[in-house]
Amino acid sequence: MSKTLIVWLVAWITNIGAVLPAMASDICDDSSKTGDVCICKLSELHPTQASVGMMEIRIRMEKLKREIGGLSEQDFLSHMREHNRMEPIVIGPGGTFYITDRHHLARALYDLGETRTYCKVLDNLSGLQPEAFWRHMKDSNEVYLKDHQGNVIAPRDLPTSIGELRNDPFRSLAGAVRESCGFHNDNTSVPDRNYLEFKWADYLRAYWAQTSIQVDDIDAHFDRATQAALHLVIQQEAAALPGYTGKTSCQ
Repeated sequence: MSKTLIVWLVAWITNIGAVLPAMASDICDDSSKTGDVCICKLSELHPTQASVGMMEIRIRMEKLKREIGGLSEQDFLSHMREHNRMEPIVIGPGGTFYITDRHHLARALYDLGETRTYCKVLDNLSGLQPEAFWRHMKDSNEVYLKDHQGNVIAPRDLPTSIGELRNDPFRSLAGAVRESCGFHNDNTSVPDRNYLEFKWADYLRAYWAQTSIQVDDIDAHFDRATQAALHLVIQQEAAALPGYTGKTSCQ
């Protein structure tokens, strides 16, 4: 075999590998198995929480614009997979895809106009009846049943798409507190890591009356509100929360 032919074959195989992520065999469906990494439509992802922090979404969108702006869909998908930015999903009754984490990333991508991303299948429970499915999700701490105001809800009250997620400004504050090392969730020693930010959001909500900032003004005066939140998370009442650090900065 000539060197020219060998070079051509290597280039052809490399190009085929580059387009594999977009092939139909990589598409998530109700037969996808635990551990599979596949492409899913953002519009088909069902949240396992009722709200997000819209200020955190805006911050993520600005970062994503710098990171993926101008990339083709194929390059975008490759980038997300290479950087382990996959949406974790559980396949529920009827083949419905439920994301159990990274709701903020999914919503930011959705608002930026992306239509598809990579998902990683944590479990396929499509054969369960709804009641058994939601019991499993609760027992596994893979669903957060409170609304954007901290009120308890039922699974039927969850939004059916990431575009329907409501704004909880305290969730944005919890994210800002985490970034300032006011608490951490970056290792397995922290119990109940799933939805940990919401536990801190609920704490901030409960003690927010100690500040002079109206809830409706949090997003408009986010830097000031973040400083007020950092003051609250070092108080003794916060010490029992998972991931507590007693810090107001990472310095």
